[in-house]
Amino acid sequence: MHGPQKKAPTLWRLYPECGVLSVINKHQQPEGLKMKVSRRSFMAGAAAAGALATRPSLVMAQDKTLIVTSLGGRWEQSIRTHFAPLFTKRTGYEVKIVSGGPAQWTAQIEGQPSNPPLNAVDNSELLAQSLMDKGLVLKLTPELVPNLKDVPAQFYEPWDSFGVSYQYGASGVFFNKTKITQAPQSWPEFLERAGKGEFGRNVTLPDISYAWTPELVWHLASTMGGSLDNLDPAFEALRKVKPYITKFWATAIEAERLALSREADIGWLWDGRVYAMMDSGAQFLDFRRLKPTSLFSLVPAQVVKTDKSAVAFEWVNTLLDPAPLLDYYKTIQYTPTNRKVVFPEASAARIMPASEGVIPNLRGLAKVTPSIIERWNAEIRG
Repeated sequence: MHGPQKKAPTLWRLYPECGVLSVINKHQQPEGLKMKVSRRSFMAGAAAAGALATRPSLVMAQDKTLIVTSLGGRWEQSIRTHFAPLFTKRTGYEVKIVSGGPAQWTAQIEGQPSNPPLNAVDNSELLAQSLMDKGLVLKLTPELVPNLKDVPAQFYEPWDSFGVSYQYGASGVFFNKTKITQAPQSWPEFLERAGKGEFGRNVTLPDISYAWTPELVWHLASTMGGSLDNLDPAFEALRKVKPYITKFWATAIEAERLALSREADIGWLWDGRVYAMMDSGAQFLDFRRLKPTSLFSLVPAQVVKTDKSAVAFEWVNTLLDPAPLLDYYKTIQYTPTNRKVVFPEASAARIMPASEGVIPNLRGLAKVTPSIIERWNAEIRG
């Protein structure tokens, strides 16, 4: 005897600005998105929707917590203070923030692909590509993430819209201006002077465990005539610098400690981190972007395939919202990618135009990363 036939899952979209509720058909659902809405849970969700902002939101029957990620320190504080309240106001969902780094978060998602422990992730460029290739994240569109339309394509096209960077940093060198009165002007000059011991044993660089080091190796090589197919210029220069390294750092927070403690007089780091230290009282520090180009630090936000993916799209949309992005910039000093953010006039000189930043071909970099790690361990750390 056959039991009653189960109805297909129903997904509702609520338009609070006009009080209209409509069913999203299967052609409108993001791939991998499944959810059921009972009459009782629908009514509860509709009652809560009055607090939502004036854009379409999704109402779902499930626990009202979204699990997202953030780097620690100022980053987590800004996410918690500037983005989470707006998101909760719009959706009724609380935000749980998991601190750590891209390698940790990606491993957690890949380790539990059928039941990921995260709903949205801030990733590194290469690891974002990995999650995309393995089908563990969903594609972003202006319909699902309306603020995406105000973001230049260079901040989502590298991942075919399966991630979008809501901010960017630019590489350069921090330096103790009380000790280094003539800072280098270019990457080749920095490496040459560091390799001759001009800065003493007070130079710091990231270790290979740092997610962006393979890109750094490519970038240094490219500024000296190399390429993804010829990384020798970078490794030759780094071998000469090695004796003068006070420490290879594993996290950017560790790099900040080395700078603030004056254990390192000069080193590679992102602009926003140095400016934030300077604004917090480290008046002995300065920062310079070196010629010919700066490496972009992009942090693609991705929606993980879970039963809360619909709400995770709204989280990414909130990360791209101009209002909290401006507060984020004032705290973190990383440049927002949304064109509608209006920056303080006093900050204009610090902001690198997006056209001056570079990133490698990510698929090409992914292919050579194993050899970069092998060479680094043998030639730089060996």
